[in-house]
Amino acid sequence: MRKQVIVIGGGIAGLSAAIYAGRSGFDVTLCEQHSIVGGMCTSWRRKGYLFEGAIHWLTGSSPKTQVYQMWKETGALDDTVKIYLHDIFRSIEWEGKILNLYRSIDTTAEHLLVLSPADEKEIRRLVKRVKTFTRLEMPVMDIQGVKARNPKPMPLGYILKALPAIIILARLGKLSCTDYCNRFQHPGIRKLLACIPGDFSASSILFTLATLNMGDGGYPEGGSLAMTARMAETFKNLGGKLLLNTEVKKVVIENGAVTGVQLENEILPANAVIVTQETIAALDRLFDTPLHDAWLRELRETTKLIACTYISMGVRAELPETIPEWQLDEPIRYADTKITEIGFGTYARYAGYAPGGCAALTTALMGDTWHFWKKAKEEGRYDEEKRALAEQISRAFCRKYPQAEGNIEVMDIATPLTYERYAGAYHGSWMTLMEPGHKMAQAYPGFAQDVHGLYFAGHRIIPPGGHPAALASGRRAAQMVCRQFDAVFV
Repeated sequence: MRKQVIVIGGGIAGLSAAIYAGRSGFDVTLCEQHSIVGGMCTSWRRKGYLFEGAIHWLTGSSPKTQVYQMWKETGALDDTVKIYLHDIFRSIEWEGKILNLYRSIDTTAEHLLVLSPADEKEIRRLVKRVKTFTRLEMPVMDIQGVKARNPKPMPLGYILKALPAIIILARLGKLSCTDYCNRFQHPGIRKLLACIPGDFSASSILFTLATLNMGDGGYPEGGSLAMTARMAETFKNLGGKLLLNTEVKKVVIENGAVTGVQLENEILPANAVIVTQETIAALDRLFDTPLHDAWLRELRETTKLIACTYISMGVRAELPETIPEWQLDEPIRYADTKITEIGFGTYARYAGYAPGGCAALTTALMGDTWHFWKKAKEEGRYDEEKRALAEQISRAFCRKYPQAEGNIEVMDIATPLTYERYAGAYHGSWMTLMEPGHKMAQAYPGFAQDVHGLYFAGHRIIPPGGHPAALASGRRAAQMVCRQFDAVFV
């Protein structure tokens, strides 16, 4: 009789775990509390506009990368899915000029050298480091002790190939992004390179630029909804059972082993359970008795959260395909925060995101504002605070682009409480902050030492997170299940 595996959570990690476990011979049931799969990897429609909520550039979208193979194996990407690779990654306004961060680091360097010859030495050093970091690709490997139909050991020569980047990482990993950007004399260059929040490790900038420079980090046609729908279809075609609108109340544990999961009115039996709901929230919700693994305690106590308030705007007006970030003449104030500059992603290049002659725009106001929004909700001010923020953003945008005045048809605000409600994310957080001095991301063990058959996957398990980390963690959890039952991983 085939073993029963239950996966909790239908995001990237859950879909990955379910697909790999199903392909490896298990009967898999995936429980997702929302009406669609995707979790944090999602998009939404409002009044004829489609707003992309997760994928702005996707690591592993290039067939040259090892991560692409996992996207292909799970059905997320294939040779028929168009990948958009635009030359300009980021634009800002600076003293009447438009400064661009290009996909090609050489093109970026030429642009910056014209702007600031005095920064030539640091610009050349940036180019060299970015090209070195292209060797530091995320490897796809098997866990120890698993039997695999197509084994993937550590690639020969990987460490030697990556060693120069590792040496740079050891040095720059001690700096924040702000510290690194301040090495450049020109304030416009400092601002342009601040494509990653300032309190991240400086290595984040190099990883980002290296990904773009190697021809990776594209945008898949159809975005989040299309990609996760393809993964769900792959799972169902393997015979998997997908239960939407199904909230798991708790994991049932008897005599030190999982025996199933408790739903609203029934218990689903299982030989193994893979928890892919956001890990901190899952620990608080799914277990009658707290788990005592040291790694789970460390994860809970040391995780620094990354969250945002996400703004989506539909405008009936002709707008530029690229909207550079600009300095506001009047700051936007909310949650004890002052926003002095803002930029928008626009989807004008893609069909189906907005009606003709219109534009779908998004921007993220970074910061952990969960407590602010929570208090507003409790005091009955939640909708009022969202309206006040929407009005400030509308005014700022219309001052910059007068043609939008009176033509903003949709203004949608997703707060950390929104992410918490729809995706079960702890405090609405979608990544883990890797601070300066933090060692290069290492995966947490991902299994409960004292509970047989209990596994974890998701963006928290391989910090700092992101879609490739969630994808890889699901694959890894499926391999652990295979190892438990001496099954061959496919």
